[in-house]
Amino acid sequence: MKKHLALVAALGALAWASQGDSEEGAPHQAAAVSTAVATDDGASVMLHRYAADGPPVLVVHGISSNHHCWDLSPDRSLGLALQQAGFDAWLMDLRGHGDATHDPDGDRQWAGWSVDTYGRHDLPAAIDHIRAETGAERVHYVGHSLGGMVGAIYAGTHPGGDNRLASLVAVGSPMDFSDPDPVMQVSLTMSRLSWVPVVPSDVGGDLRAALGGPSRTPVDAWIDGMLFNDVHPDVVPEMYRRVASPLTRGELRQLAGVGENGFRDAEGQVDYLARLEGVTTPTLVIAGRADLIAPVDRVLPYYQRVGAERKQFVIAGRATGFAADYGHLDLTLGDHAAEEIYPLILEFMEPSDVRD
Repeated sequence: MKKHLALVAALGALAWASQGDSEEGAPHQAAAVSTAVATDDGASVMLHRYAADGPPVLVVHGISSNHHCWDLSPDRSLGLALQQAGFDAWLMDLRGHGDATHDPDGDRQWAGWSVDTYGRHDLPAAIDHIRAETGAERVHYVGHSLGGMVGAIYAGTHPGGDNRLASLVAVGSPMDFSDPDPVMQVSLTMSRLSWVPVVPSDVGGDLRAALGGPSRTPVDAWIDGMLFNDVHPDVVPEMYRRVASPLTRGELRQLAGVGENGFRDAEGQVDYLARLEGVTTPTLVIAGRADLIAPVDRVLPYYQRVGAERKQFVIAGRATGFAADYGHLDLTLGDHAAEEIYPLILEFMEPSDVRD
């Protein structure tokens, strides 16, 4: 046990050391304008804007991730795809992720929040900023994995949140955890390690990147298989190096209870899946056929429960006409995402201007 604690402490220290100045982005990202936005509880988020004259779109990453999951290279960038289609794209780093590692006072954002915080403070700050900057009444929203779940929190519980969204797109976002499979059981076991202040998955990403493209050991082959199956080996190191961000205690504590109580707030009082019934925003839900993190049966309830009159559910797999059976990260960065997933998102969003 002492050796285990020492390892956790060492990894935590390494993660802390690695969270200094953010890495430079890929060359194409120099075209994006980055802005730190303060939240109403004293934290800070980061927005990366690919500006255009059309309707604004807020794009949010998932757990243990950052905005690079939507913007890794010119051919794997929803931000650029949106801009080229005329949308005003805003890619977000939630607090403690990517380029949002520090608050407005320059202090490190390391802990002290839950998943609720993202939907109740981070998203309102970002959406209000975008509305103020663009003059738009409503903002399109795209979220991957936890990003889609956080979108549900905002739309279902934030006063006026549903009315401020022009559309809601959830990509690989699980909402029902009532029938856990072996993979989920392992994840929930890890989530119960809520005494750990931080899980330095960014350090793990760096270590995996150092191994190179193809999986070299049974362990990294298993991890790769959990996350994707349609990413070229040459892209894998860069993906791990740029996309991974730490997991925090508050996230772990809240997610530890989803198997028994469903996706609720940290106090266990608000059922976020049930709150979707009152959301009328046009909603697109995309699930990956081979997604082991967010299987189809766990994503489907998002679509079933949302109260929108206009809604669509898509399973990305060979049986439904796609080039691959999509895994979790294939949905954002896979070899076919730009030609198959991005167009789905673009086509679903209202083409009309929302600046009236």
